[in-house]
Amino acid sequence: MTRHSRAALTLVTILGLAACGENAATRATPERLAALLEDGIDADRAARADDRLASILARDNATGALAGPYGGQEDGTDASLGPLLVAALERNTTIGAAAQDINRADAARLNAIFGYLPQLSFDATYSQINQRVIESDNAVFQEGEADYPVLDYRVLLTQPLVDLGRLFGIRVADNARSLAEVNYIASVRDVSFEVVDAYLVALQSGRQAAFLRQRQALLSRQAATRATLEEIGLGDLTAEASVRGEAASLAAREAAELASAAEAIGRLSGLTGLTVTEVDAVTFPAEARGVERRIPADEAVETGLGNNAAIAAAALRAVGGELERRQALAEDFAPVVNAFATLEYQDREASRFGGGSVTEDTTVGVSLRVPLFNAAGEGYASRPARIGSDAAVLEYHSARRQLETEIRATHNRLGALSRAVDASRQAVTQARRGLQAERERLLAGETVDIAVLGRQVRLNVAESEVDFYELEYLRAWARLQYLMGRDLSRAAL
Repeated sequence: MTRHSRAALTLVTILGLAACGENAATRATPERLAALLEDGIDADRAARADDRLASILARDNATGALAGPYGGQEDGTDASLGPLLVAALERNTTIGAAAQDINRADAARLNAIFGYLPQLSFDATYSQINQRVIESDNAVFQEGEADYPVLDYRVLLTQPLVDLGRLFGIRVADNARSLAEVNYIASVRDVSFEVVDAYLVALQSGRQAAFLRQRQALLSRQAATRATLEEIGLGDLTAEASVRGEAASLAAREAAELASAAEAIGRLSGLTGLTVTEVDAVTFPAEARGVERRIPADEAVETGLGNNAAIAAAALRAVGGELERRQALAEDFAPVVNAFATLEYQDREASRFGGGSVTEDTTVGVSLRVPLFNAAGEGYASRPARIGSDAAVLEYHSARRQLETEIRATHNRLGALSRAVDASRQAVTQARRGLQAERERLLAGETVDIAVLGRQVRLNVAESEVDFYELEYLRAWARLQYLMGRDLSRAAL
């Protein structure tokens, strides 16, 4: 065995042992998994990862600049909806990621165009050759033995002439760029709607909690009055216990409403990148009132199908699926014609015959490649691509059907909520009349304070219902506008 053979065998043995050791160290044994759950990942690896992350985040470039709008929470100085929407557009990570997707699609399109431009490459090799003739029936070769260096370099220029796969790749990249742009629009509209909805939920829950506190105060006054009557022998223990039990139930409902408001405010903080602690009242848009009567359901569906960004994205995905199918067909079956030119240089200082040589070869030509059967050795990409195209079309139809269903359901909900608002307003009017009448009777000595308090409780209930249904109507209006493709960041709320 020669020296070179022994060295090669030693290298292979070392690599094999290293591979076996690595394989043993990376198996997910029960002991290793238990240790991971107990101690976490290796401390040294975690520290190295933290150091690398810190280096990435501290770069003085576009990557480091992301820490500005997306690196943390800021204190919100304004609790109104407009500034929160502006902050969401500037600081929301979903919108930021959608913008980066546009950059990625632009780069992919440029690369697809480069695929059809001239391709120039340079290869260089320096070798030390040791040649020795072991056995030969050639008289010249019997004397051949040499040890010499060789320098090779090669310049290759290739220009695709006919390559349908690359041409369809450019179209696929164009469509992907349009899809990224539409997805950005969809992200802005999605986030704007989520901010509006979370804001209204926080406002609604906070107001309901305030109504419940007012009602508890009225019930506490009732309970105190009944306790006084009990002291003089005119009380009713059953009625007093009922009032105090209802007050306790209202306290539980108030806590639940405050929890709902806290959750919605937390959502606002996550969506806007601002630390939100409270929300202000909103102006009920004049255009929102009676929208279900001004815009028929069929018209709303037609508008939504034409303007909703999710439908536009689904359509572009269907188009992209068809383009990818055609690209796969071209790569599977279409001939490819390339023009090429090569310059090859070789400097051999010696040879087995004793003399060296310097050569330079220039070649210009045209190559033709015709796929006949399983040319890439991986079957045919056009078959799964055809299935993917059909699936994208199916998703398009599904998105349209879902959008129409949601628009019609929201439109019907607006009608029902409008009737609820009207009925609850009438209830408020009647409750106020009853309270006024009861107060007049109290002044005339025809009733007692408990009856007035009962009327105030009923008015509180009616007013809380009006407030709840009005804000619920506003939420449904915002959802209808969102489904119809409107950007709520520009709505006058």
